[in-house]
Amino acid sequence: MSNRHYPEIAEASGQTGPPLSLQANIALGSEEVSEAVRGFETDPPKMRARELLALFLAQLTVFMALVVPMAFSLAIKIGVMDPENKDTLLAVAIGTAGTVVLFTNPITGVLSDRTRSRLGRRRPWFFGGLIVGTVGSVIIGLSASPLVLIAGWTVALAGYSMSNQAILTYLGDRLPESQRGKVMGVSGAITQVGPILGIVLAGVFTSHLLLMFLIPAGIALLGSLWFTVAMKDTKFEGELPAFRLASLTRGFYFNPRKHSNFAWVILSKAFIFVYLAFTALYALYLLMSRFELDAPSAAPLISIISLGGIVLGIVGAIGGGILSDKLHSRKPFLIISAVLLAASAVIVGTSADVAVFIVGSLLSSLGIGIYGSVDQALALDTLPSQENENGRYLSIFGLANAIPQAVGPFLAALVLSLAGGDYTWVYFVGAGAAVLGALAIIPISVGRRALLSTTSVRAIS
Repeated sequence: MSNRHYPEIAEASGQTGPPLSLQANIALGSEEVSEAVRGFETDPPKMRARELLALFLAQLTVFMALVVPMAFSLAIKIGVMDPENKDTLLAVAIGTAGTVVLFTNPITGVLSDRTRSRLGRRRPWFFGGLIVGTVGSVIIGLSASPLVLIAGWTVALAGYSMSNQAILTYLGDRLPESQRGKVMGVSGAITQVGPILGIVLAGVFTSHLLLMFLIPAGIALLGSLWFTVAMKDTKFEGELPAFRLASLTRGFYFNPRKHSNFAWVILSKAFIFVYLAFTALYALYLLMSRFELDAPSAAPLISIISLGGIVLGIVGAIGGGILSDKLHSRKPFLIISAVLLAASAVIVGTSADVAVFIVGSLLSSLGIGIYGSVDQALALDTLPSQENENGRYLSIFGLANAIPQAVGPFLAALVLSLAGGDYTWVYFVGAGAAVLGALAIIPISVGRRALLSTTSVRAIS
């Protein structure tokens, strides 16, 4: 029953609105005082509005090129290329590329920390990622076989992930603590708006498969030029240790006992992305099968949930970021948002009518918005203090969403199989993952007291 409407899904999504699974891609006592206030003497000046606007435009367009294929374009292309095996082929394409990025992101993070280019450390990797992503998009658009398509998407995802990572690393280098909540709030909103705009645009070109991939890629390239020029990227100062191959592997691990706060942030995010992988994968199938809807009937509901989700996601992202700054506290927002996500999974999984399904889905969007912005701010707050290694540690932080995105769909499929095709159990397991994400926040010691200590010492100085 769960698959009987599947042939119509891509068509309905392309005509009327983005798929429900989009939200998964949107698509977050003190330690010693010296650790809590680390770097206050050299805390960077506030980023100016012009620099932030350039960054936000780049992030909007890069995220469009990064997410739209996963949420929309690949499904359309694969449906045309191999309609009989599209389910398996889509999973293999997304899973293979996601697995490769598990390795490329940490490696490029370590290399960016060691870069001594006249253009700075982050700029070459940011713009280089755009070029790689564009090449991959061209390969996908021109592909006539599954193997070439998978190769193209792997190249594109690696490139755009590199650029997206460079943006976050740049913020780690440049953004003072006082701006983190606000900036990450806007950043969280952008990650939700960008894919929606991209899918609406790509939907116009569903009959022109090459343009469906080239248009978002071209927009990302052009939209990032301003930021490429405006970046106040620092050059590496001092002596570099001798290069060793082992130094690349350092991008995959760190000492969780030494940096326990950062480790708990990573663990919490990983659980939340497991929740997202489970609840997003079968949302549309649950809606259609449980309420006996065909694709044309489900499409208006998809649009309502997606558009309403954008509004609530933006409210959650910006509101959560600003309030966490004003209250000098991140943990309560993350715990509450994770609990909201768990509740939404239970509501959707047990929904007996469409209205309840919509309420649960919108609640999820609100929770994602809050968690995404505050989670990024807390990651910067707990970033290990070694100098010139922000790229390495933020690459590791990125693994918290990359690993669940790569393996989560396969695990969800396994749960569904064990449950005899009952989607409710997939959502229950997703809810459990969200609860674990909330529990992982509790041990973190960088909270209100640590941030107030930072403020007090700066005031005294």
